[in-house]
Amino acid sequence: MIRFFLALSLVFGGFARAESLKDSVANISVMGEAAEEVAPDRAILRFGVVTERPTAAAAASENARTMEAILAGLKTMGVADADVQTQGVSLSPMSDDRDAKGKSKAVQFYRASNRLAVFVKPPDKAADVVGSVIDKGANSLEGVDYDNSDLTARRDALRAKAVKDAERRARVYAEAAGLRLARVIEIRPFDESGPVPLAEARMSAVPASFSAPLRPGLQRITERVSITWALSR
Repeated sequence: MIRFFLALSLVFGGFARAESLKDSVANISVMGEAAEEVAPDRAILRFGVVTERPTAAAAASENARTMEAILAGLKTMGVADADVQTQGVSLSPMSDDRDAKGKSKAVQFYRASNRLAVFVKPPDKAADVVGSVIDKGANSLEGVDYDNSDLTARRDALRAKAVKDAERRARVYAEAAGLRLARVIEIRPFDESGPVPLAEARMSAVPASFSAPLRPGLQRITERVSITWALSR
């Protein structure tokens, strides 16, 4: 508990000192930004198998057989077990009709569902993998997304560039006013949630015969930082 309060005091103390310096000296705050377009190195496919049968056992067993065929097909295409993730399994009684009092009638059938996420490398293989899983029985395709599996080094480089960009802008303003940049009072980064896709593929329904060209496109990653400098003559 003592460490917790000490950490809080250091954080808020730092903010307080920065605000105090802003109030006591001439200063300038500038936002710096750096961005880069990167090519995705993997695709994420999300699809599933939905099976409806008169009994729970029939629905579950048929769904499992179809999913096993899909998994075997993925393995023959070079997709590793570690790149396949189950995202949902369900088995539910279904009834579409209601009686005169609005109550559901007896169960008419059972619905079994199994959803997967599959990571495909390189992303150019995504169209072939989609076609394969549909041929094997997948009948629910939620979408195809693209991302880059290692953005840490790229983001670090962009953070440094964003700082340089903020300094360049601040220096332009200061020199135009006949002033110089002095000490840095505050650095405040703005975390980005993730890369923004410049192109993506999304599908909500699967036709009987599926064939679509998928393009990974590019993703834009951006880093921003706000820096405050004291000003001097």
